[in-house]
Amino acid sequence: MNRIDYPEIDESVYRHQCDNGLDVFIIQKPGYSKKFVTYTTKYGSMDDHFRVDGEAFNVPDGITHFLEHKMFEKEEGDVFNLFSKHGASANAFTSYDRTSYLFSTTESFEKNLALLMNMVEQPYFTEETVAREVGIINEEIKMYQDNPGYKLYFETLNQMYHNLPVKSDIAGTEDSISQITSDHLFLCHRTFYHPSNMVLILVGDFDVDPLIEYIDGHQKERNVDGRPEIERILPEEPRDIVKQRSVLEMDVEETRVMLGFKHHQDSTDASERLRRDLSMMFALDMVFGEQSEYYYELMEKGLIDDSFSFSHIEEAAFSHVLFAANTEETEAFTGEIRRISDAVKDSGFFTEEKLTVQKREIIGDYLSSLNSPEYIANQYTKYYLDGYDLYRLPEIIDEITINEVEKHFIDVMDNRYMVECILKPHE
Repeated sequence: MNRIDYPEIDESVYRHQCDNGLDVFIIQKPGYSKKFVTYTTKYGSMDDHFRVDGEAFNVPDGITHFLEHKMFEKEEGDVFNLFSKHGASANAFTSYDRTSYLFSTTESFEKNLALLMNMVEQPYFTEETVAREVGIINEEIKMYQDNPGYKLYFETLNQMYHNLPVKSDIAGTEDSISQITSDHLFLCHRTFYHPSNMVLILVGDFDVDPLIEYIDGHQKERNVDGRPEIERILPEEPRDIVKQRSVLEMDVEETRVMLGFKHHQDSTDASERLRRDLSMMFALDMVFGEQSEYYYELMEKGLIDDSFSFSHIEEAAFSHVLFAANTEETEAFTGEIRRISDAVKDSGFFTEEKLTVQKREIIGDYLSSLNSPEYIANQYTKYYLDGYDLYRLPEIIDEITINEVEKHFIDVMDNRYMVECILKPHE
């Protein structure tokens, strides 16, 4: 076990690797009554084509999310009820690159930790329970399809991406879900839920040595041998977009537009991706944030309201920027976003003074968030799996230069790779 101290932010992390490969991080929060735990596998919705020890497999879309659902069901019943019985609140989620199981509690910690580990590590699937789950998830998919925001989001992704499974619904489709069998589930669990592909993160006030000893003992009892060699296979993705513009009609009251700027993911270095993500966050907020002159222009022209949002998504396999707003003036909105993006590129808009203000704000928000065990556990997990260290974030932020901010904005906000998706009421 290693202890890592971060004196600048008064934090300490204990890192331990079990003999079977499981990485364990204990993040001490002295005096906290709440304990928060995440147990995460590096297995997401994009991992539907892979090789294990040289053998290739294709599994149905949506199986990662399906497996997440099934892990809460055991022969003796629903594990959610057991967490509640022990005073814990449990949940789980699936993203493009990971599946995470979690709980928070102020009591019966060891019982809940054992329950979480056993639940995740011990699969229980039968053809009957799988068939029943197909019906449940199909209803969930139908519900999502009726959600305007969901519909708009995935249509925008489908306009940007030709082949990458980022454009596919994490829950799958009714057709793909119906193809899932218990054999598929056992295969994916055996492959991706191996301890060497997982991380356990615990945040709270702990007696560290006995906790490590307890986790070590539990993992040794599993008697898991070997470490599968996993190769994730992703299709080639061309630089160009699929379709520039589309219009959808649904039973909605307001017209909403989403713009997507597709960026070519050309970096395999985790630190480079983090720097670009931070740089784009600074740049977008400088240009379109609520304190910017352009934000007020858009408001005064009646092109945006409080629904206006923007985000930069930076993942290992893809990268893009999204804008969204409720507006009847969709053509004018799109034109203004493009005009503003071009106007700031050669105008000296990006300055050290603005960057300094941005850095102060994000560091303030970051330090405040470190009071939340939920934030720490979830973000530490994400940063760890992405190859970063959450507690080194202030150092990286401090290193970002205004030249990086400007360069990345120019590279990413390229109108040649912009898509527009409009969702409007039925005519």
